[in-house]
Amino acid sequence: MYFFPALAEGPYREAFKDFPWDNNKEHFQAWCDGKTGYPIVDAAMRQLNTLGWMHNRCRMIVASFLTKDLIIDWRWGEKYFMQHLYDGDLSANNGGWQWSASSGMDPKPLRIFNPASQAKKYDPDAEYIREWIPEIRHINTSALVTGDIPSQALEGTGYPSPIVNHKEQQAEFKARYKAQKSG
Repeated sequence: MYFFPALAEGPYREAFKDFPWDNNKEHFQAWCDGKTGYPIVDAAMRQLNTLGWMHNRCRMIVASFLTKDLIIDWRWGEKYFMQHLYDGDLSANNGGWQWSASSGMDPKPLRIFNPASQAKKYDPDAEYIREWIPEIRHINTSALVTGDIPSQALEGTGYPSPIVNHKEQQAEFKARYKAQKSG
């Protein structure tokens, strides 16, 4: 931030100043509340809302999800984090969000985290998910980790089905990214 103070207001990569974000307010609220239907994302957001903290891996997962799956402007997430993180720091927060949004200083800018593969690798027994989403702790581990939860298993839990399709949103983000990058 010292050498690039303009980062506090916008993206490092000039081509992304006018990125065509969807900015769906209902999806943003679901993300904030930990009700996206993606257990690893929702567990992390619920932890943030309860403790004011989450592990860095979870920060990357939820940031990627907000920007690449929900296609919501990274600045919305950055602001939400700064309002809720007890260890919030403008430089670290901004850098992390821009890295996640592919608008920052990353030598491989197009990174998209798959919530299921992240959960499989970092929460293979769904312990974290069960801790933060108690209404679905009874569901089998494989379904919790992959997020492929049968709708009948969700009946009566109050937990939502996925609000977006990861594969479709990933393709959409990549198309917009390519178009934006090429001008």
